[in-house]
Order: sequence, then C-alpha cells, then structure tokens
Amino acid sequence: MTSPLYDVAIAGGGPAGCSAAIRLAQRGARVVLCEARTYPHDKVCGEFLSPECSTLLARLGLKSELATLGAVPIGTASLAAPDGVTWETHFPAPAWGLSRRALDAALAERARAAGVEVRSGTSVVNVAGNLGEAFLLSLRYGGKDDCLRSRAVIGAHGKRSSLDRALRRQFLIRREPYVALKAHFRGPRLPGRIELNVFPGGYCGLSEIENGTANLGLLVRESVFQAAGGAGPAAIDNFVTWLRRQNPRLDAWLGQASRLDERWLSIAQIPFSPKEAVVGDILLAGDAAGVIAPLAGDGIAMALRSGALAADLVLRYLDGKLSAAELRKNYAERWAHEFGPRLRLGRALQPLLMQRHAASVGLRLLKYVPSIGRALVYGTRDLGLLEKSDIALAENNL
Repeated sequence: MTSPLYDVAIAGGGPAGCSAAIRLAQRGARVVLCEARTYPHDKVCGEFLSPECSTLLARLGLKSELATLGAVPIGTASLAAPDGVTWETHFPAPAWGLSRRALDAALAERARAAGVEVRSGTSVVNVAGNLGEAFLLSLRYGGKDDCLRSRAVIGAHGKRSSLDRALRRQFLIRREPYVALKAHFRGPRLPGRIELNVFPGGYCGLSEIENGTANLGLLVRESVFQAAGGAGPAAIDNFVTWLRRQNPRLDAWLGQASRLDERWLSIAQIPFSPKEAVVGDILLAGDAAGVIAPLAGDGIAMALRSGALAADLVLRYLDGKLSAAELRKNYAERWAHEFGPRLRLGRALQPLLMQRHAASVGLRLLKYVPSIGRALVYGTRDLGLLEKSDIALAENNL
C-alpha cells in the first residue's frame, strides 16, 4: 500500500518543529510532525523564554497560554564571578521562565488543533529523495519500522541525533568539549530574575519556572567535569560538590535547596561550532541548524523564529513561487543573516566567561561602562520582535 503524500514532514517536535508545523497548517498545508519522545518530557535546557518569545508565541496563537501554564515573568539578569564580582542588567522587554515539559506539550497540542498530524514516540531515522521527486522518510516507533512521503522536509531534531549521522553531517566529525547538566529544585525565591554563576571552566544558570520551582542548568568543559567528578555513578554528585566550592552565591542557594528530580539530565558533545542550515534539500531549524551559547538565553526564541522562517519559504515553494534552488538559497541566506551574528557573538563570549580572571575583569568593565552591557544584551536579541514601548522602558533601566 502506498503511503499518503504530505506537503511537509517535520522531524522534531520541539519549539522549532512545532512553530513550523503550526504556521504551515494555518496556511492550509498537509503537515506531519514526528517527535521521537512522547509528551510531556524534560530536556536539558535553560528553560528561559527571552523577550522575543512573547511575539513569536502570539503569532502561533499561544501567548495567552503563558499565564495558564504558570510561566514566571523575568526582567533582570544577574551574573556573578567566582570572586563575588556581580553585574546586573535588565532585559529590553519581559522574559519568562517555563519548563520544556509544559512548553513543548502546549506547542504540540496547538499543532494538533491547527490540523497537524502529530506522531509522538516516532523517530525519523533517515530521509531519501529531493524536492523535485518528493522525499521518503524512514520511521521507527515502538520497535517497528514505517515510512512516509512528503513534498518537503524540515529538520528540527535538536543538537545532534541519529538523523544527523544518517545525513552524514560534517559537524559530527569535530570533537566538542562541553557537557551540560539540568535539574529542577525547590529553593530560595529568585523573583523576576535569572542568575548566571560563573565557575572555572563553566557557568550555571538559575531561574524560576512554574509551580514555585527553579531550573538549574549548567555548561562545563568536559575536562573540568571529569577532573572534578571522576568516573562512575557518583561523578555528577562529586562534580556538584566541587562546583559549590567555586562560587559563593551558588553555594549559598544550593545549601538551602532540594533537588526535585530523581536524577540529573545530562548531554555531552554539544555542537557550538558552525553547522549548515540546508543539507541536500532539507531545511534545518532550531538547534539542528545552529546552537547558540546558553549564556545568550536566546535558544528558544531562535528555534521558534527559524521554524517560522522555514515554514514561510516552504509555503512559497509549494505555491510555485520559488524553485527548489531558490528555496535552498533563500533559506540559507536568511538564516545566516538573522542568526549568524548572534551565534558568533555567543561563541566569542563563552570562553571568556569560563575563565576565572577574565570573567571578573569583564563584569567589572560592564559595571563601569553600561553601554557595553547594553550592546551585549541587545546584540543577542531580535529587537524587531519587541514592542517599542517595552524597549524604551527597559532602556531607562539599563
């Protein structure tokens, strides 16, 4: 039996994939979205929705859901070096704290309501074909194999996956030196603020999410993690014990907090180096196209925006307004124009922040020259997505 032909198939059901799926379905496209896990589920993430997310979620019909889901407003960021030097800044518009369990499930439900066929627990393990002759996607779910056909494909499958290996992507060749950890805690209040605590070889973010809990997410060089934590089942606990000795503010908070999750979530080999936005005839969105340094706090906004960008151009292709070659070229160029500068700035700042002396000197500089801090905050934002009244109010506080 021949499988039905979809207009667009999307691999990955996070913010990028759901954003693309909703936008396509709203314009009448027949869309199938495949997510490897079932909803709701946790992911290693800072769980920080930067100010642009309000506009992007509103376009998807989800802005009002933020309050219903219990999202916590965040207006201030505070960075602390190991020696106690602290710098504080305000965002150009309200940001939010919300778990990925809640956000991704709400996005997937909105996609279903828009008419998207959402297949959770389904992995896309390979893609064959092209824009001219249609694609064949190989699927796996519940230990079974299946396939589907589509006229176009958007890859929104995250930082790295088995699909990247099947597509023989070049970034997999490079050894990446970072490990990330994440867990939810109940501890001292962090009202309206996100705290970034620097330690030798890494940094740790703390912010409130729904239900009176807080998300702790950290990034550390793998060599530092191994030296501090060792090997075996106790490695993470050993590392956290070492971590608390490196930053007094973080130690004080953790000393009054209790972890709610049974175990830490962790990922390694996080690819911050450049990737391609188009592989063959597949458009890539979100982390599949490029991972921004977590210190920028713009990962979810970039995922939502790049999913929408991919959807808009695919719609023009499906309507016969773009050729396959024009679709590939336009998406690659627009992706690089919108996100390239932010990615480069994040890559430049991250190694400096991970050095004890450089972090201390840098934070002192930001305290005494506010214009530099403003430039850095705005350099990782898409100000075109923010309300002008919110920007003007925030500038008075910077």
